[in-house]
Amino acid sequence: MSEQLSYKDALKRINDIVERIENEDPDIDQLSSLVKEATGLIAQCKGKLESAEAEIQLSLEKLN
Repeated sequence: MSEQLSYKDALKRINDIVERIENEDPDIDQLSSLVKEATGLIAQCKGKLESAEAEIQLSLEKLN
């Protein structure tokens, strides 16, 4: 998945993928694709969290 989703939408898609894996017993090809998508989304979320943390830290430092 190359599109950038909002953090909330990416998290929802990750949860949807986990639910699908747990409930639908996908075959190995589907599983591989789902895990690859989830991994990309997790990296995207991590990047957004790190960026937000840096922005907040910078804003707080300006107060000092």
